[in-house]
Amino acid sequence: MSKKNKAWLIRETGAALALAAGVAAVLLLLPRGPRAAPFTGNLLVITLDTTRADSLGAYGGEGNRTPNLDRLARDGILFKNCVTPVPLTLPAHASLFTGRTPLAHQVRNNGRYALAPAETTMAERFKTAGFRSYAVIASYVLLGRFGLSQGFDEYDDSLDSFKAMNSYNSEVPADVVSSRFLAWLAAHKDERFFAWVHFYDPHEPYRPPAEYTREGDGGDPKRLYLGEVQFMDHHVGRVLEGLRSLGLGPKTLIVAVGDHGEAFGEHGEKGHAIFCYEENIRVPLIIHQETALARNKVVEERVCLTDVLPTLLDVYGLEAGPGVHGRSFAPVLRPWGKAVPKARPLYLESLYGFEDWGWAPLTGLMDGDLKLISLPRPELYDLRQDPGERRNLFEERGEEAKRLKELLASFVSSHTELGSQGKREMTAEDVLRLRSLGYVSAGARPGAGVLDPKDGVALDLKTAEFFKTLEDVPSRDVDAALAGFLRANGIDKGPAVYSRLWRFYERRKEWDRVERTLREALAGSPDDIATRAELAWVCSITKRYDQVVSTGREVLERDPSNSFTRILMGDAFEALGDPEAAQAELEKALELEPENVSLRIKYAELLIKRKKVPEALAAYDRLTANIDVLKDPEFLYELAVFYAGNGRERQAADLMAACCRLHPSGRNYFFQAVVLFRLEDYEAARASMRAALERHPDELTAEQRELAKKLLNK
Repeated sequence: MSKKNKAWLIRETGAALALAAGVAAVLLLLPRGPRAAPFTGNLLVITLDTTRADSLGAYGGEGNRTPNLDRLARDGILFKNCVTPVPLTLPAHASLFTGRTPLAHQVRNNGRYALAPAETTMAERFKTAGFRSYAVIASYVLLGRFGLSQGFDEYDDSLDSFKAMNSYNSEVPADVVSSRFLAWLAAHKDERFFAWVHFYDPHEPYRPPAEYTREGDGGDPKRLYLGEVQFMDHHVGRVLEGLRSLGLGPKTLIVAVGDHGEAFGEHGEKGHAIFCYEENIRVPLIIHQETALARNKVVEERVCLTDVLPTLLDVYGLEAGPGVHGRSFAPVLRPWGKAVPKARPLYLESLYGFEDWGWAPLTGLMDGDLKLISLPRPELYDLRQDPGERRNLFEERGEEAKRLKELLASFVSSHTELGSQGKREMTAEDVLRLRSLGYVSAGARPGAGVLDPKDGVALDLKTAEFFKTLEDVPSRDVDAALAGFLRANGIDKGPAVYSRLWRFYERRKEWDRVERTLREALAGSPDDIATRAELAWVCSITKRYDQVVSTGREVLERDPSNSFTRILMGDAFEALGDPEAAQAELEKALELEPENVSLRIKYAELLIKRKKVPEALAAYDRLTANIDVLKDPEFLYELAVFYAGNGRERQAADLMAACCRLHPSGRNYFFQAVVLFRLEDYEAARASMRAALERHPDELTAEQRELAKKLLNK
């Protein structure tokens, strides 16, 4: 090439390079795609406890009727493959609200752990950003004492929905949850809020309302479970309608997400907590915002509960900060959004079998289509080819199994943060409540941790099936049948057996045998305070109040915070003629459970018996602030009578107005009229009296009808 041509080439290519560099510089200054401004409206997170993804119609769920969640998915974004890192309620919610794995936040089980104050929750982040924060939860395992109340202005964990008799509930149903949220929403509709609504209904035992059962359901647990899911869906609909009716739909971003699934014997387990198969860990995730986010979109890529927090922070323009393990998939939420970030390994665990039964701990990892479950008999599944996890490939694909084992070991080592330990000692109260929910075994005695849970759960199910066969065995033959079963299967007569045995006798109301079983269990495990508290309850049922007191004192010496036992002792002292001691025990119980409605009613009734009218009035005044109380017409009537008899006619009239709306009857209209006459509100009084006479004459006595006519003629 000549010098002239070389000079031309250098000059032209130099110009081209300069032009390219200039274009590149301009391109770097331009946005790479549409950049949305942060969303600034309300945030509502609805958690669907114990809800497997395929229980919803939107996920192809066996024809199940879940129109409200299905509509939310259809109008929003449905994530087909969302997984929880742990199949337990408290740890899963801790991961959801911190964006961190259980290895980091160190909440590994229900009841035994609490989220440490050093952890930063979703509520704290949004409260700092100026949102009013509110939560209503439906299960004992999420009480504020377990740490998730951090950052909430109001955390409604009052589980005792109003009933005439104290039930000491460990959970509340969906209708109560939706009503509580809607009452709060009506009072705070003009404020920007972050709210969390927790539904627990699909959790065992499966007892859906009659209208959510289908002909032929019978005792089929899966169909009854689906009825519970439908009931929950109805009240999700109530919540969504409440937002719409207040004009808050366009101003609110909604997340509906499960915490874990539920097994029906697919791999031996019935329920959840032990295994990390797909039926336990694949959960629904639906995100909806009608003005800012995509509509009618389905995301196939796998995401995790830990991703939800960083995603929401991204959408709202807030910083995630250090320590968050999840990754934002916010771009996929936008109408022009693309796929979520490239898949990465996801950690799985359950320590329930280890801590509650002494079996080997379970850890695992999902990487692409492969899932490793690390146990004494390890498992490897290819989820694309085998979504039901029926073919264990651990031996067949040894190199991949080895790689995942090394990856899991590295993940555990790098993500475990011992500085945030949340372990706590469970009280007898915790054990009682968790047993009522089916979570805690009948006396956890961790051993060497070498038994594979697959073997353990099979033995436990065999024991459960045996106890079902006992239902038709005469009482005199039960001991012999049980001894033969235990001997044949090499099972010790330990806490798990004793728990089933005394509950078996309880169903038969054979209280002497219940007591005998509890005392035998205590002889082998004298430090089992929960079983001792159960013994105090049996003594209360059989009206042996001296023994309630003596056994209750043994419980409270070791566990002063056991409100259940304090209530039993309050009843016992009252029956023994010591109302002062009864009042003292109920007051201590109220310090522990200030929002327990039926406990407060019991306390107010005791004050009336002790002729402490001002104190009783104060107790009742606090009760009337509870929305659940205001739904029971019989209680409202009785309280109105008490108020009217103690110079509080105006409050009595207000209560009777609510009572008549809830249950229009001759008695209620008549008493409302009497109170209104005493208030000299004659026009309203006559209207109420006419309603009693004209609509419900047969419900009035002859004396009431005569008095009504006289008052109307005045």
